[in-house]
Amino acid sequence: MYKGMLGVKTSKEELLDAISADLIAYLKSGVFSPRPFLNKINLNIDRIEDLIKIHFLLDEKVKDYILNLPQMIRRLTVSTDLYQETGRDRIKGAIDWSKTMFQRLNTYYKDKTLFSYRERDKLYNTKENIVLKKFIEVLYNIIFVEVKMERFVNYEWYREGYEINRIIKEIYEKNIYLSRINIEGIKVSHRMIEDVAKNRNKLYKEAAELLRKYKRLVNFVDEGEVIDLFRNTFVEIVNENVLFELYWVIRLIKDNTSNAKMHIVDGGNNKVASWEQGNFLYNVYHNSTGSGRLIFRIDFEEVKNIENEYFRRSIEVAKNTSRIAAKLFEDNSAFLSDSLWSGRPDILVEVVDRNTGKIKKIIIGEVKYTTDRDYMIQGLKELLEYVYYIKEKSIKGMYVFDNPQSEIEVGGILFVDDIKFLFLEGEIVNVYKTSDKNILLQSI
Repeated sequence: MYKGMLGVKTSKEELLDAISADLIAYLKSGVFSPRPFLNKINLNIDRIEDLIKIHFLLDEKVKDYILNLPQMIRRLTVSTDLYQETGRDRIKGAIDWSKTMFQRLNTYYKDKTLFSYRERDKLYNTKENIVLKKFIEVLYNIIFVEVKMERFVNYEWYREGYEINRIIKEIYEKNIYLSRINIEGIKVSHRMIEDVAKNRNKLYKEAAELLRKYKRLVNFVDEGEVIDLFRNTFVEIVNENVLFELYWVIRLIKDNTSNAKMHIVDGGNNKVASWEQGNFLYNVYHNSTGSGRLIFRIDFEEVKNIENEYFRRSIEVAKNTSRIAAKLFEDNSAFLSDSLWSGRPDILVEVVDRNTGKIKKIIIGEVKYTTDRDYMIQGLKELLEYVYYIKEKSIKGMYVFDNPQSEIEVGGILFVDDIKFLFLEGEIVNVYKTSDKNILLQSI
């Protein structure tokens, strides 16, 4: 019978909703990084804190506040303090004639240039102004110091970025009134923020409310707030195909264990998670060739002596593709290749014997965000290439699959969106779609 029903592609919002609670739990624990997923769209973000700050900056209320800040800051207020002065050169306030006569009588009464006057001193370090400047400083640091948002101004999701960056830079660095507010060494307390949030002036009220939200987000005070923030803005940043890969990685972990150790991905082997089950250790990698004990390539050298016209032409196609691509672009080395085939799986699971340290099983995952049958079949072909071509590095590049000399079992999973297809049984690969439940690795 047919498995599943034909349907439209699952939206990015639905994908994120399905995994956001688990994703935030991993992020909150500080042991998971979305770096490999974000690297695929060239964001070059190392820390989850930076990702949260980007999301905060993309929040509609934050964007609206910044874009309206040049007009609102004209309503910056100061307090005043009256004090008495005596002078001859310049009179800066209202003359106090009784004090003036008293001063003249006590000095030299014929000196008619001596005056006593009351001067107003403008005080900028009010509670409201301290909170305001602190919030603008937070925005300035996100944009120009910590995350460096200038590099994203050409991205569609940061389409207002040029104006946002310009406004914050100009106000923080050049506004003469803001410069007179000195917050050095001042700790902005929760009570201070709450008091300013009650102010009727929108300039101060919203600054306090947004500063309060920022502090709660970066400190993970309310998990629901972080989830809502990600739901509202993560879909704007992440490419839909990358999000689909993240969806399946989280699903794979969640469906198979509740005791996963999440890993900070440092750009090396991209290990996302690991857990123990019986005598085996499961290591999950994303966009990676794994621990380095496997080979995902076939070099020209390996097939150069095969006297077959198809192979000869295949090699020429690969070599000339590299050569012509190198001519087309300045970075020649990026396109030069000495391999007929190479790859890096979307998802790779290495099942390791805890007693011997040897890999006992490999599960390769190919992800295709599609409900299209032809594209699904293309993904199936790519998955089977991985299965058939994978080799062991330690045994002189010996092929793993269907090789009696290899001790490693190989399985494959094609992950797709909701699409109508027949149930597979007894095949070397399995196919799963988003509506399927419990993707158990033990059954692969």
